[in-house]
Amino acid sequence: MVWAPQASTDPDDRPIALVVDRKRFWISAIPMVLGLLVAIGLLLARASAALVLPVLALMFLTYRYARGGQTGYYEVREDGTLGDFLGSQIPAALKGMRPTKP
Repeated sequence: MVWAPQASTDPDDRPIALVVDRKRFWISAIPMVLGLLVAIGLLLARASAALVLPVLALMFLTYRYARGGQTGYYEVREDGTLGDFLGSQIPAALKGMRPTKP
């Protein structure tokens, strides 16, 4: 998704793009779903919390893997290529921008 600056903002403001590493996302989705199903099954079987905690830790690690790689917010250069990496958190400059249509 790409956000463009409002017309009333500073002319030096650059559009911002959110880049998602889909391969990492789908690779991590399978263990996350399986972990959720196993955790629900263990809770329904009234298993010990010591059995559920490692499953939840595995789900957390797969979530961290999905958020890694090239995922994050980038500035868009004049020529349309990706510029500087702004981080994985929502940048403050995004509040003054509008989403563009694909």
